[in-house]
Amino acid sequence: MNPDALVKRGFAYILGGMVAASAYFQASGISYLIAHQIARDSVSAAPPATAPAGGPLSGDPPPSAAPILERNPFDSITGPLKPPSSEAPAGQADLSQLDPYHAPPCDKGRVVLIALSDDPEWSFAAIEGEGGRTALGRRGGEIGGRKVEEIAWDRVWLTSGGARCQMELGKKGSEDKAKEKPQPEVAEPPRATPPRRSGRSSVPPEIAASIKRVGELEIDIDRTAAAKIFEHPEIVTQTSAAIPEMRGDQVLGLKMTIKPGSVLESLGLQSGDLVKSVNSIDLTDPQKAMMAYTRMQSDKSLSVVVERDGRPVRLRINVR
Repeated sequence: MNPDALVKRGFAYILGGMVAASAYFQASGISYLIAHQIARDSVSAAPPATAPAGGPLSGDPPPSAAPILERNPFDSITGPLKPPSSEAPAGQADLSQLDPYHAPPCDKGRVVLIALSDDPEWSFAAIEGEGGRTALGRRGGEIGGRKVEEIAWDRVWLTSGGARCQMELGKKGSEDKAKEKPQPEVAEPPRATPPRRSGRSSVPPEIAASIKRVGELEIDIDRTAAAKIFEHPEIVTQTSAAIPEMRGDQVLGLKMTIKPGSVLESLGLQSGDLVKSVNSIDLTDPQKAMMAYTRMQSDKSLSVVVERDGRPVRLRINVR
């Protein structure tokens, strides 16, 4: 049979079937869209779920005013609005809130010398520990397992384990005082006192008797007298001062200010001398100055180079 004849004969049925299929698929899509919209409306109409008491479901932290209190955005000078915490770390006290002058005395040791300078890096303290050994330290260093917190003209503050104590110049620690036994007073035999220069001398007679000038720039001193000067540094500190002499950022030496009749004058130094070195140790930084001081206590002689009236002068001090 001819296909064209079949198509012409059944054209009405074919067209009707195509229209019916199109209507079916269109109705199916519309019904799906309507059902989806109805489901959305039912979900949005439902009451909102209550968040659990533990906090929001999201991972974001809850809102807080801490960042505002930590820093005032309208004032860069005042700083944090939140007061500082008064709690110190476990096992340590907040020393910043305590008056250092009310700190208890240290149990051991004794300050035998303080060299105070406007520059804290050039401030030193010589502390005598157990066995009579003397260590020289400055702020931030350690002496006998304790940290040197601060140095004043008459005392030193030390810290250890979150506790602070103070040592006054010349005073022994509490334990050292308890161990000390009273010694019977023995009268010293009279000594011949050398003739003094014009003017009043502040040198104790027993020390002045042990100092002898053997040349224009050479002096002898008895070792016991030298040890007594180190034991009682106030003999030197009350009558003289040493200040770092600067040229730009470089230290040239220590500029001396010495009172007439003082112990340093009797050892050959003069006010205005610029001390450059001691036993070939240049006094150009704090560490070298500490080394020179330590050596002075045990050396048998001291070679002191000073600049006097613009020219170098070498002094020799023999410890007999």
